Amino acid sequence: MAKMQGVKEKLHAPIYDAFFVKNENKQDGKSKLFTDFMTDPRVIRFFVDVQGKTRLETNMQAAGVLPSLNTFEARALRVIVSNLRIREKKKITRSKPPSTQQSPAVGDEREIDTEALVSESEILADLIYNSVTSLIVGEKTMIEMPTFWFPSGAGISPGFPTVSNHGEPDPTATFRFAEPVFIEPQQNFRVEMAFPQGVPGSELDQNATEKRLANIPGPLRIWVVLDGYLTRDVQ
Repeated sequence: MAKMQGVKEKLHAPIYDAFFVKNENKQDGKSKLFTDFMTDPRVIRFFVDVQGKTRLETNMQAAGVLPSLNTFEARALRVIVSNLRIREKKKITRSKPPSTQQSPAVGDEREIDTEALVSESEILADLIYNSVTSLIVGEKTMIEMPTFWFPSGAGISPGFPTVSNHGEPDPTATFRFAEPVFIEPQQNFRVEMAFPQGVPGSELDQNATEKRLANIPGPLRIWVVLDGYLTRDVQ
């Protein structure tokens, strides 16, 4: 469809990108963890890698730039975290003599389902209270604050004890910029989520009973949404 020269349209069109911790295994059969999906051990970068992602993870067409000669007026930044459903299979070895004939003998191994000791709210707290989120346009930092400053404004309605939200599930319950941040055509931009003191739980291994952010398996998604107005050519 041909473009109408000199005619633009402005629409409310948020852009988003996600960091996806997949439910995958390593070559040794153990689950991949949160830190295994980080390309940088202390920073997660959004809007810079869109290859192989579905529309659930991103609506970006190219990495780090707007399509064509579009411009974007960012009015808010939101951080949304999906809920956790962790169920692991582990092999355990009994070290005590069996009390009945049906129990496995000493040293025998058996595979059982175990509920990992995970508090969803604690994992969420690990993320928002130990990271700093920055919006960078060009090479200029436009805003930078601890992640708790950017509530999601989305999620499950209150009343579900097993699901935690980053803030109230209300689109108006978000931090909005006092002045809009403009992204010009073909201008690079990204959002960085940095962990200045490392990802909480980095010292724990795969078999640790305690689960922190660093050693949780997937599936888990962390979305960053830039809410605002897109200006584009009329077709």
